[in-house]
Amino acid sequence: MKQRGSRQPVLLYLDQNYLSGIAKRKPAFRELEPALRGAVRDDAVRVTESPVHEVESAARPDLGLLPLLRELSGGLRLPAERGRAERGCARALRAMVERDYPVRPRRESDERDIDALSLALPGCDLVTCDAFMAELIRRARLDLRFDCELFTGRRPDVERLRERLEELAASTGLLR
Repeated sequence: MKQRGSRQPVLLYLDQNYLSGIAKRKPAFRELEPALRGAVRDDAVRVTESPVHEVESAARPDLGLLPLLRELSGGLRLPAERGRAERGCARALRAMVERDYPVRPRRESDERDIDALSLALPGCDLVTCDAFMAELIRRARLDLRFDCELFTGRRPDVERLRERLEELAASTGLLR
């Protein structure tokens, strides 16, 4: 984990897929939501916002993703400034795409994901992202460099995040 005191909350970055899964009440996300809300309520976890959330949420205002995110985050935002770590992270992810996937069609969302993840990885303990970005992050060893746990939107990872949040909330309760 990042350098935090024993009572400091863990920082969590929820990508658009997770927010959408919660809003749409998809099965694994239905089970995740109470654990997430409990961990936030118990101050075991703090959810962070990224400037990319606003851009991605604009496509589906009917889902209410920004209000959901703001409810969970309480307005906590990732720093918008890109320091050395953030710039290096973005460069590494772009290099992995170019080197390892030269024929893969580029998606507009890839660049947004890289922007968001280059802010989230250096600052958050728990990071959600799509499977492709998780693969890039692991290949570049950025999860190890920044000491963060990755969770994709696949059911086993959603369940693993739920268990992790329940564990964090329980340990916070024991500290009180």
